[in-house]
Amino acid sequence: MGPQRRDSIVRRVLLAFIFLAFAVALPSPTWAQSTDSFLISKSPRIDLRALTDKASSGDPGAQYELGMLYQSGLGVDKSEYEAMRWYQRAANSGNPNAQNNLAYLYETGPDGLRDMTEAVKWYKRAAIYGNAVAQLNVGRLYLHGHGVEQSDEEAVRWIQKSVDGGCADALATLAAMYANGQGVPKDPSKALTLAKKAIKHHSSEAEAVLGLFYVTGLGVSKDSAEGAKWLRKAAQDGSGTGQYSLGLLYEFGDGVEKNSTEALRFYHLAAEQGITKAAAALGQIYELGQDVPVDCKQAVSWYRQAAEQGDAESAAHLGRLLLLGEGAEKNTQEALRLWTWASNKGNAHAQFYLAGLYASGVGVERDLQKAYSLFKLAGNSIDVTKQLDQISTQLSREKAASRPESPQ
Repeated sequence: MGPQRRDSIVRRVLLAFIFLAFAVALPSPTWAQSTDSFLISKSPRIDLRALTDKASSGDPGAQYELGMLYQSGLGVDKSEYEAMRWYQRAANSGNPNAQNNLAYLYETGPDGLRDMTEAVKWYKRAAIYGNAVAQLNVGRLYLHGHGVEQSDEEAVRWIQKSVDGGCADALATLAAMYANGQGVPKDPSKALTLAKKAIKHHSSEAEAVLGLFYVTGLGVSKDSAEGAKWLRKAAQDGSGTGQYSLGLLYEFGDGVEKNSTEALRFYHLAAEQGITKAAAALGQIYELGQDVPVDCKQAVSWYRQAAEQGDAESAAHLGRLLLLGEGAEKNTQEALRLWTWASNKGNAHAQFYLAGLYASGVGVERDLQKAYSLFKLAGNSIDVTKQLDQISTQLSREKAASRPESPQ
């Protein structure tokens, strides 16, 4: 394992709770559902034939409910494709709940379904119609710059609309923003107040945020055991943020006894809900064989999910595996594309790997000047002294060789 990979692991350990703990996670499927659909999905008796007939006849409400059944696998074989088909019909008829859930599937569904442009379109349409969960989702997209140009101002505007519309998870999101000082003044006291208010409205995400406050000592006395208690409750209540954060606690033994099996289990739960950092963690765990057998195929799959959700670090490591043909068919051009994208995002490992391509001329025209520039950029985060010395020597030799000989 090279120094840049060790550096990546050290950073993940040190920054896990500082920068990742309060990251607003992608919503789980339960976030995407309305109260009415919860009542329907919890119903012990569902007349599937009657509901299908009603949906087939063009009833948007029935189409939406049927989409919920296929999304949850209640009374039918679970199928995101069938869920999307019924959501699409209801969404086209103007049902804002279906529009929001359709957007969610476009954002987080299987590879064949994902389309961020469509996700943004349907989230915004539902948000404009007043769907509070969709308003939260639009705010979250602006908060992270996922599918839209990043804008704290737009994020706050839409999240506040969601709060005003009664969405408790929007309160939890706003609490995290005040904890971070992103888009709003940093105010731990206000963050704590908002989180507790959201908990009273049964927000599992607020339970996760409160747990993280205890883990990090933000606004409260640091108490990792108390934090673990809240994170466990949040995880059990379906919070992807809680599941991921509890996985971190188990991985590093903070507030709980260190347990790599439990860490892996909670990372899987969170990643399956679309939590980007959980997918990134799984990619690293399977690539390096951290308490599991090395499985590059799994690593490629999880890195790809995280990269598609905007994680530049995962894109850098995915490109490396693709260049080597580990876990997937060798694909130099795809590695080049991933590294170029991640490098433009400022990722040091992508800059390092991309510089190596330009230095060697693999997959691209050899360009020592470009390689040197990329190594310099990478050097802001990792040690590239050796690489810069090598490139400088090569440039000097080529310059000397290109000089015309002096006349005798």
